[in-house]
Amino acid sequence: MIHIIVATFKEAKFFIDELKLKKLNSAKEFQIFFGGEFTLTISGMGKLNSAMSVTTTYFEFGGKKNNCWVNVGLAGHKAHKIGELFIINKIVDKQNNNYYPYSPTLKSVKCISCTTYDKPDFSYSDSISDMELSGFYHACNKYSYRELIHSLKIISDNRSETINFKNEKQIFELFKA
Repeated sequence: MIHIIVATFKEAKFFIDELKLKKLNSAKEFQIFFGGEFTLTISGMGKLNSAMSVTTTYFEFGGKKNNCWVNVGLAGHKAHKIGELFIINKIVDKQNNNYYPYSPTLKSVKCISCTTYDKPDFSYSDSISDMELSGFYHACNKYSYRELIHSLKIISDNRSETINFKNEKQIFELFKA
């Protein structure tokens, strides 16, 4: 099974539609959708929510260690263009550890590091900025194997421009692209 974890419904909408996922009504802590070989959990903002959503999803779907986990979300960077897609090859957490996830080599998708912050960070650096990834990865390490844990980030803002985070259609189009 492939478990997708996103922070917000706006980030989830594309996957729900494209994969024809249905809402799981038994889950109370998080919104969980499923269909075929896919689940999608909306964690809410922050690394603690992300970690708890991984744990909830893991036990909701049978606690199998050989499942694939994918965190997909929006992130900021100092210079990369809005809409660029990256695979994360290093996770920096200002409060805890650094992690080095397995990063498959894909010619069309570049690798980059991601720094997880406790609150939005607009100082921007050479690392992508987010608020969930270190919690996601830390929890997934308990329930799966390194080779089955991945993160994809889409640039949503940089020093020059930003998307409208309230515009569901604009976010949907970023994920669709």
